[in-house]
Amino acid sequence: MKKNNTLKVLLITILFTYLLTWIFPISYYNGGLYTDVRYPAGLFDIFNYPTLTLYYFGQIAVYVLTVGAFYGVLNKTGVFRKICDRIVNLFKGKEIIFFSTIVVLLSVIVAFCGLSYELIFLLPLLASIILLMGYDKMTIAITFIGSIAVGFLGSLFASAITGTYMGTLATSYTDLIWVRIVMLVIGILILLLNIFFRIRKMDTKKVDDKELIAEKIEVKSKKGKVKPSWPAILIFDLILLLMIIGTLDFSGAFNITIFEDFHENVMSFAIKDYQIFAKILGSTMQTVSLGSWSGIEFITIMLLATLILSLIYRIKLSDMFEDYKEGAKKFALPALLMVLAYTVLITVSNNPVILTILKPLLTITDGFNSVTLSLSMFIGSIFNIDAYYTSAALLPYVTSIITDTSIYPLVGFICQAMQGLALLIAPTSIVLLGVISYLKISYVEWFKNIWKIFLELFIIAFILITIVVVL
Repeated sequence: MKKNNTLKVLLITILFTYLLTWIFPISYYNGGLYTDVRYPAGLFDIFNYPTLTLYYFGQIAVYVLTVGAFYGVLNKTGVFRKICDRIVNLFKGKEIIFFSTIVVLLSVIVAFCGLSYELIFLLPLLASIILLMGYDKMTIAITFIGSIAVGFLGSLFASAITGTYMGTLATSYTDLIWVRIVMLVIGILILLLNIFFRIRKMDTKKVDDKELIAEKIEVKSKKGKVKPSWPAILIFDLILLLMIIGTLDFSGAFNITIFEDFHENVMSFAIKDYQIFAKILGSTMQTVSLGSWSGIEFITIMLLATLILSLIYRIKLSDMFEDYKEGAKKFALPALLMVLAYTVLITVSNNPVILTILKPLLTITDGFNSVTLSLSMFIGSIFNIDAYYTSAALLPYVTSIITDTSIYPLVGFICQAMQGLALLIAPTSIVLLGVISYLKISYVEWFKNIWKIFLELFIIAFILITIVVVL
C-alpha cells in the first residue's frame, strides 16, 4: 500500500464514482431539471470510460511526457546542473527570499493566466534546486501545489478559471476584484508562513532523493572549452514567456487585440492567393492566437525546444532519442495518473449523478446560501475536476434557484475558491497527482502535511465570503 498509495487512492475514487451511479438517479439541467431516471455505469462502461478518457484527455499525458523528454535532453547538455548550482549559491543564506519569489511568481502566473498542470514544466528545476538547498520533497510539493492552489483561489484575469464562470454568470473580471486580490495576497502570506515554519524546524538538511537532482555532467566543445549555459537559459525563459503570453486573456481582460490582429494578418498573408503561413503552421493554428493557447500548443513548443537544444549542444540524434526516452520515463507515472483522474469526469458526465446528490443541499434554503453553495461547489469540483466542467454541470441549476443576479459575482468567487481548495487535497486533482507521483510522495503522507494549510485557506475564503454577504 505504501509503494503505490496514490494510484490506489485514485482507483478507489474511480470505483466509488461508479458505485454512485448505481445508488443515485441522474439529474441535469437544460432549460429545466431532468431527474429521477436510473442510468448506472455498466460493466462495459467500466472498461470503456478509461478508453474515452485517453481519447479526450490524452494530450495531457503527451504534454507531461514531453516535459520529461525536454529535461532528459537538457540534463545531458551538462548545463542543467550548472544552472541549479548557480541559483543555489545565489540564494545561499537567503532561502526566505527564494521561497517568497517562487510562491509569488507561481501564484500570480496562475491568477493571471490560469495555468495549472502546464506549470509542471518548472517542477524538475524547482525540485533540483530545493533539494540542493537541503530541504525535503514535501517542501517542494507544498511550495509547488500550494502556489497553484492559491493562484486558483485568488484568480484575477485567468480565462480558464474566472473567465469560465463569467461566461455562465454573465459577470466581468472587475466584479468583486478586491475580494480576489485580498484572497490572493492573504493566501500567498499563509502559504509562505507555513513554508517558513517548516524549513525553520528542519534541523538537518539532507538530500532525500538524488534521482530528482540534475546530474553533474561536463560537456566540452571540440576545442576543449566548456559549453556555455546561456543558450539553455534563453530557451527555457522563452518557453515560460510563451506560456504566459499564450494563455493571458489580453482581449477579454484588458481589451488588447494586438495578438489577435497579428495572428489574423499572419494567417491571411498570401502570395498569389496562397496563404503561406497558414499552410506552414497548419489548420490547428488557424483560430488559435496568443492568449488562447493550451497544452496542445505547448507540446509543439517543447518538442521544438528539445530539438534546438540538441543541435546547439551537438547531441547526436541517437543520443537525443535515448535522453528523450530516459527523461520521459521519469514522468510516466505522473502522466498515467493525471489522465486516469479524468475517468471520474467521464463517468459523471455520462452518468450525471452529482447534481442529484447536491440538489438537496442546494435547496435547503430558498435562494442564495453561502455555506451550502460553497460545500456543493467543493464537492462538485472533486468530481468535475476543472472549472469548465464544474460550471457546465452545476451552474445552470444554481442560477435557476438563485435568481438575484446581483449576487452572481460572489457566486463566481465561491466557485473559483472551492476549485482552488479542491485542487489542494482532492484525489482527482491532476496537479496534485502529477507532482506527488513525480516526487514519490504518497497521497496519505501529503494529506497529513497539507490539511492545516487547507483549513487556513478555507477559513480565510469563508471570512471573505461572509464579509461580502454582510456588505
